[in-house]
Amino acid sequence: MANDSLLITRVPETLRNQVVERLRGAICEQRFPAGSRLVERQLCALLGVSRTLVREALRQLEAEGFVVTGPRQGPTVASLDRNTVRGIYEVRAALEALAGKLFVERATEAHRERLAKEFAALTVAHHKAIPAGMLEKTVGFYDAIFAGAQNDTIAATLRPLSGRIYLLRARSMSVKGRRIVSFGEMKAIFSTLNGNDPAKAWEACWQHVMMAAEYALRTFEVAPGADAVTPLKRASGRTD
Repeated sequence: MANDSLLITRVPETLRNQVVERLRGAICEQRFPAGSRLVERQLCALLGVSRTLVREALRQLEAEGFVVTGPRQGPTVASLDRNTVRGIYEVRAALEALAGKLFVERATEAHRERLAKEFAALTVAHHKAIPAGMLEKTVGFYDAIFAGAQNDTIAATLRPLSGRIYLLRARSMSVKGRRIVSFGEMKAIFSTLNGNDPAKAWEACWQHVMMAAEYALRTFEVAPGADAVTPLKRASGRTD
């Protein structure tokens, strides 16, 4: 955890948000590896902020799923295994595909304008090839989809997984070639969401999550004798 580059520069936005964002970014970049302890005193020195701010930031990151706190060990970076990762992607595939379908069926013109704005921002981030920017704009793009789907339960169900989803996006995007492939999939999603075929939107969203799962799982070691990475199975009970 050694490096001055985490020091906070004061700007008008709240200092607490800066601390949360800086720590979240450091975790996603694996500067704090999974399972590593997050010692408040060291974080205060690295960030140049008070222990109160660090504690508040760690609580926020714990709520997002980036950090876990044990009774004796204190805050540590959340660890993920292949089975947990596969489960997260299975949930994502089902809910995001449903959100895409509902967006086509329910989105208003205002929802579509918001989606177009978010996709334009994602496109700019993609062309700049800045991973942190792409991750941030991807979150905005999905927020627009969930809003247009007009089903609050979808976003509420995924919210407790948001930190782990963000981490897995970062891992997936770290695989060579994934950034370009992923953006092509997002373009396909955007295109179908602006169409009038809910089944195509469902399929585009589902395929994107399946591919993301395949790339993310490549970043986890396979136990001896375990099966190689296989695509997620299509969910049963799909309605077109």
